[in-house]
Amino acid sequence: MPDTKNGRERKGRNKRSQLQEELYEEEIEAVEADEELPPFEPSGDKPFVAEELPDEE
Repeated sequence: MPDTKNGRERKGRNKRSQLQEELYEEEIEAVEADEELPPFEPSGDKPFVAEELPDEE
């Protein structure tokens, strides 16, 4: 089958929708995973303080 511009464009549109669908699925899985975690409850009277600051990217 010859490689044509029209064929590449059609494949590009399909690929974009496939990638978008994969991102949606990953986001739904992440939300569902967060729901399974127990709620955060600080221990003691001290406020939560991180030992190190996160790296800025």
